[in-house]
Amino acid sequence: MTQKIILWDWDNTLVDTFNAILSAQNVMRHTYGLPSWTKEEAKTAMNTSGRNLIKDIVGAEKASEARAVYLKAYAQSAAEITLKPYAIDALEKAKSLGYINILASNKAGSILRNEAHTLNVDSYFDRIIGAEDTPCDKPSKSFTDSAIAGFDAEQIISIGDGKADITMGHNYTNGTGLLVWTDPTTTEFNEIKPDASFTDLQTLSGYLEKLSAK
Repeated sequence: MTQKIILWDWDNTLVDTFNAILSAQNVMRHTYGLPSWTKEEAKTAMNTSGRNLIKDIVGAEKASEARAVYLKAYAQSAAEITLKPYAIDALEKAKSLGYINILASNKAGSILRNEAHTLNVDSYFDRIIGAEDTPCDKPSKSFTDSAIAGFDAEQIISIGDGKADITMGHNYTNGTGLLVWTDPTTTEFNEIKPDASFTDLQTLSGYLEKLSAK
């Protein structure tokens, strides 16, 4: 039996974590004598997994130590994390339309699962997969293949706030990449364009219903 799959991004798609991540990154940067990132600088830089980002910043030799500094700082800010408006409605709508919900993020899998559980949304997902659960990070096809392994997918939709999320959908000939919360006219999307974009999750939910009917 073929199935319809949605690959949901987590950070700043379903949950608001930007300030917590930025704060922790700046603690780590200060530890290594680096200047703070502005919000604009952080948005540009945060287009890869946390482990790769930190390695790029401090180098491979210091990456493990720096990551520990970052994770400690992030844990102190994690209590501020909240669900985006209509996040649960969007997940429920997808379920009601027969979609398999898969949470696929570049956040470390153990942290991802803990946050989903703490916010009481883990039950909406058929699978939760993050960085360190697979050898490669999103948006590689290796990562998305791992995310959908065991499912017979006739339709794959990737939903997120960045280029990597659109790329994940476009890894497949039957894939769709949907952008939410982010302006699709920025240079980030000059070469990789979303199939559709939305300013909020409520509007996206309505589109899922139309897409499901096709």
